[in-house]
Amino acid sequence: MAAMINQSDIRLSLITKYEQLSTLLSEFESPNERLPLLGSFTLLNIWYACYWQKHWQLHCFSYYHGDKLVGLVPFFIKKNSLFPLTKTLHLVGQGEMEYAEVALEYLDIFIKPGYEETVYPLIINEINKLNFDQFIVKAVFADSHIAKILPYIKGTLTQQHYAQYKVNNTHWQLAQLSKNTRSRINRCKNQLAKLDATVRWLNVEEYNSAWALLKSYHQSRWQNKGKTGAFAATEFNHFHKTLREQDRTNVAMSAVFIGEKAIAINYYLVTEDTYHFYQSGWDEQNFAKLSPGLFLHYWSIKNCPKNYYDFMMGGLNNSYKAKFNADARAMLSITLVKNPIKLFVSKITNKLTRPFN
Repeated sequence: MAAMINQSDIRLSLITKYEQLSTLLSEFESPNERLPLLGSFTLLNIWYACYWQKHWQLHCFSYYHGDKLVGLVPFFIKKNSLFPLTKTLHLVGQGEMEYAEVALEYLDIFIKPGYEETVYPLIINEINKLNFDQFIVKAVFADSHIAKILPYIKGTLTQQHYAQYKVNNTHWQLAQLSKNTRSRINRCKNQLAKLDATVRWLNVEEYNSAWALLKSYHQSRWQNKGKTGAFAATEFNHFHKTLREQDRTNVAMSAVFIGEKAIAINYYLVTEDTYHFYQSGWDEQNFAKLSPGLFLHYWSIKNCPKNYYDFMMGGLNNSYKAKFNADARAMLSITLVKNPIKLFVSKITNKLTRPFN
């Protein structure tokens, strides 16, 4: 069995060019592999094209048993341009500027099934050799490879706990929800009926115009909070435009219409058996008391053409996502600090150099 193979039989190769990494990633793009859901070959390539910066340093490990690729660790190191030049280790697919982040979830390292016990210690050893000040990992499953490995890396580990909320809509029914949630949905349904509203999946020809409207709704909400929001970032919009144009089956959109205008829009990333709810927007100015977003989720679950409706990551306490009788799977965001003094100095420097409003 693969798990009984000696570590000395495993060969390590360092990857510093994305073209090399991309070629190897395609070897894990198979339904039979444990491929992180949103760490797919397609999404990571688009992320690289939209977000990668020349001063970032790709530092990936590939592991071979004979000629067989059995492990792939896609890391990069981001060096801060301000003193004291802190270095942060990230998974490829994360680490972009917060104001523009695309927030890919479920990322992980790639290991062929059966090789975990052999390869884990080798990866831990290599990470401990790397020169970085902190390692930031966001929105990963608690049972992912990276979550299992990080406690063995030198440094101080902190974790934030979340959950993935996922509905199996092959047997999902409104009756499974709480009395209060059912009441809210039915009340919204009746109000929308009085307005002659319609709900439907959008066709691909509508995606670009619907994205623009979704963006305006979303930005309006964030601007009311005094924040910019990711939709304002060129990189963020470029990422999703590229995703839509590369293959229209990668995304889906549902909407509530009153007349010809969509008053609420949901945007999804689509995989083989799942619609992953990514973002939403609705007309809060004119329909603040209607809650069309809640009803749109209900309708979209009920009419989802795939077996699963994934709300993706949410909080553990009072998340609206849990109200839809979704199965919860533990997720984590993890920070590992190796050089707390350097990071403290960096924090002070950033405050001193931040422009005053």
